[in-house]
Amino acid sequence: MNKKLDSYGQKNGLPQLEHPYACFFRHKVIGLLMTGLIAVGLLSGCSIKSAGETHPSSGMKPGQKLTVIDMDAARQQVSDELVVQSIDRLGDVYARSWLSDEELIVERRNQLWIHNVKTSQERVLTPSRNALQLLAVVSPDQRHVFFTEGSASSKYDIQGYILELSSSKVTSVGQLDMTNEVSWGDENHLITGTPDGKIHLIGLDGKAEQLSFQDPNRSELIAHVEKVSNAIFYTGHDKQGYPVLNRFTLNHPQVVTVAERIMSFAVSPDGKSIAIEKRKWNTSEPARMIILDEQGKEKGSVGQGTLMSRGSWSSDGTKLAFSIYDEDQQGMRGLYVFDQSTGKTTPVTTDIQSYDSPTVWSPSARFLSMYQNISEGGKQLNQSYIVEFKKK
Repeated sequence: MNKKLDSYGQKNGLPQLEHPYACFFRHKVIGLLMTGLIAVGLLSGCSIKSAGETHPSSGMKPGQKLTVIDMDAARQQVSDELVVQSIDRLGDVYARSWLSDEELIVERRNQLWIHNVKTSQERVLTPSRNALQLLAVVSPDQRHVFFTEGSASSKYDIQGYILELSSSKVTSVGQLDMTNEVSWGDENHLITGTPDGKIHLIGLDGKAEQLSFQDPNRSELIAHVEKVSNAIFYTGHDKQGYPVLNRFTLNHPQVVTVAERIMSFAVSPDGKSIAIEKRKWNTSEPARMIILDEQGKEKGSVGQGTLMSRGSWSSDGTKLAFSIYDEDQQGMRGLYVFDQSTGKTTPVTTDIQSYDSPTVWSPSARFLSMYQNISEGGKQLNQSYIVEFKKK
């Protein structure tokens, strides 16, 4: 059980907020040397923008080309490279989820706002609601938003809701357990695990359906679940209690283990690629970000480090974003994007090394957002970043 709690804490620990219960909620509700396939791309013109000032990022000069390592894809033309146009910094907010390439849902002082990245104008997501709002996730078709609210009277009282954007109708999905993540399984269903080893699909009407599956090593906690078509992926455990990636389908409930000794996973939208963070327990070896095919066969390693975030796929499944912190000063540090179409891993910036917060793509993969807690002037501050990539 300690292994499970440690794994959950690494991936879902978040910075402290103003409200005394909000930090507790966030910790529980949301959710932690290049080899083989790695080839480092071109980082051009990347900068952090705040209050009209620009600062070189990652120790690179504008237009400077990094060393290209191995692989045939390294011979691609510069026009095929992933190039950063800008990185904007938003203070005192948590970037949550994208409504479009122009609008990002952010949380500011326990309320959800829609932030326009082009005009910087904001409006409240749900003007008529006053409870502490903590999390927002937009559905794949951008028609609904799942969001959570907390209660000032009880730190255990977390309620989930589905907002229909066209009508502003809000549907309750009931009380949620704070140790389990909730995500969109498809445009009409949420999916979540439970503390007693169950998996639920939740419809737009707020009603939950318990899925049937056969896992001989079913544990008492299933923290992370993903649904791709009719396949369900989740973090399970082997007979020794070590985490594994399991899969079953809605038609065939017998569980199959896809990968062992994983810390986290992310399945591409088409289900053909799986990014896992693999770690050897009781050793000093770094964790590795590995890409698997749909059968669990390793395609290659795209990064490694002491701590890394869960990978995040773009909607077209071509790009994987992840951040790394490495104790080795010469190791991989910062935010990276792996591009399956070129086979290259591009360093975006070393200013972002938050391994315990989600990285989220905009619908077209033009923008990427994430947040981290920073120390500035002796104070701990919330900091969100919006990365914009140049159009090819």
